[in-house]
Amino acid sequence: MRDLDLLRRFRNSALAVLGALWACTHGTPAPSVEPAAPAPPAASTEAVAAHDPYHPPPRDTVEVSLYKAWQQYSLQCARCHGEDGQGTSFAPSLLVALGPEGGAPSREEFMRILDGTREDKGMPSAATMGIDSVYFDGLYRYLKGRSDGRLHGGRPARRES
Repeated sequence: MRDLDLLRRFRNSALAVLGALWACTHGTPAPSVEPAAPAPPAASTEAVAAHDPYHPPPRDTVEVSLYKAWQQYSLQCARCHGEDGQGTSFAPSLLVALGPEGGAPSREEFMRILDGTREDKGMPSAATMGIDSVYFDGLYRYLKGRSDGRLHGGRPARRES
């Protein structure tokens, strides 16, 4: 019984010491005699955007025709080929397809695929999907730029000409 009383006193003393140490390290800071530093200026929208992982700033600035092609790609093609053309489990990477060893290494082959259909692979024609042929050249240039590494993924900025 005597040992039990000794352990209880030791435990209580140890808890008191730990509590005092915690209070010393986590207490409120001592008042400062120096004047408070002025508040930093409000962050600009560009600085906020740089820290937002869901809306990163554009990495490329492209002409209007390429921007409109990116819009069409995002609306009509990204659901199968992925947001940045890198492919999904449903459709292949267009970045690989437009490369030298891909299934559409030339502009002519790319245009033929858009004009026609690849029903055997589950791809309808661009007209069936609602893509106007005025966007075909821009789509090719946008995706070829992505394939060649000249353009980055994500939303580009639009250059007003």
